[in-house]
Amino acid sequence: MKNIVKSILAVTISAFLITSCEDEQDLKFIRPAESFSIITPLTGDAVVLNETTPSNPGISLTWSEADFSTPTEVQYAVELAPAGSDFSTAQVLATTTNEFISVQSSQLNFAVLVAGGTPFVQSPVDIRIKATVGSSEPTYSNTITYLVTTYGCLGQFAVGAGIPSAGWNWDNPLNLICDDNVLTASVTFANGTFRFFTEESNWGSGRNFPYYTGLGYKISTNFENANDGDSNFRFIGTPGVHRLKIDENQKSITAFQGATAANSYWLVGRATPGGWSWTGNNESELGLVAPGIYQAIIRFSSEAGAEATFRIWLANDGGDSWSSPNRNYPSFDNDGYTIDDELENSNDGDSNFRYTGPNAVRRFTVNTITKVITVD
Repeated sequence: MKNIVKSILAVTISAFLITSCEDEQDLKFIRPAESFSIITPLTGDAVVLNETTPSNPGISLTWSEADFSTPTEVQYAVELAPAGSDFSTAQVLATTTNEFISVQSSQLNFAVLVAGGTPFVQSPVDIRIKATVGSSEPTYSNTITYLVTTYGCLGQFAVGAGIPSAGWNWDNPLNLICDDNVLTASVTFANGTFRFFTEESNWGSGRNFPYYTGLGYKISTNFENANDGDSNFRFIGTPGVHRLKIDENQKSITAFQGATAANSYWLVGRATPGGWSWTGNNESELGLVAPGIYQAIIRFSSEAGAEATFRIWLANDGGDSWSSPNRNYPSFDNDGYTIDDELENSNDGDSNFRYTGPNAVRRFTVNTITKVITVD
């Protein structure tokens, strides 16, 4: 009896071993025997990209071989993601079967901007290498942080009922063109809500009113927080054609009436960004945001003390417009205007305005209906 039991056990064990060996032949031993890592560049290395050399290498990478137990070709992918992230939104910069690759400046520039890099400011991004063989689970190298100074900026989009040509869909979104971190568009506004987006057709890329105010943006008074659950923008100005501008350098959003600046006033003086000059675009536009209401969002400076002055011009002929109609402090004061306490008569011979407030981006408004001049 004992011998019979032993025989049965032996047969069972043998069958199990044979089955196991057969199953084992179907297993894929393709996990890497050891990890691999990026050799160059090192964490903390930096590059400054230049729009005049878009074909130059933006990053050149080398890494050690991912050693898989099965002798087969390894596919590598270079991944880039926002610094400190989990790579859930990673972009693939390039793929190769080598252990080295270069990525052009223009491609790296775009990817870093998409990842949230600030133009003309050194911005960190994380980079790693993904290695795969066939349909196997990928393995990853170490992660390095690369410091990139980008140029230009990404265009943006806007949709909503406040922009009738777009509406709340992606059939015909408003396209804002970007140049040196300033986004502009000509748009016909209606009194309604809308939102800005960084990616076309991606509702998750939206930027609402609190997004901008939370970053310290000054916004012209023909916009408000809709407080509609999504905190969209609401346009409350005069419906019609406006010149929309998002200035990400000085953090301002404005919409001036009309397709051109023909109805605008202008600020020129040492307290303004362009100083006492009409060269180029040095003058600051005081645009029409509502009937009789002119507004500029600019960086005022009082560093010049008694000489932190400016004057308001009522026209701009496209050149040196010194002889165009203009108004100084007494011309408004004598006309019964209430003038902000941070502005005073400079008594400098021309009786210009003198700015006495902080060095900051301010919203300057001239209301010719209520006769009030404010700085906030």
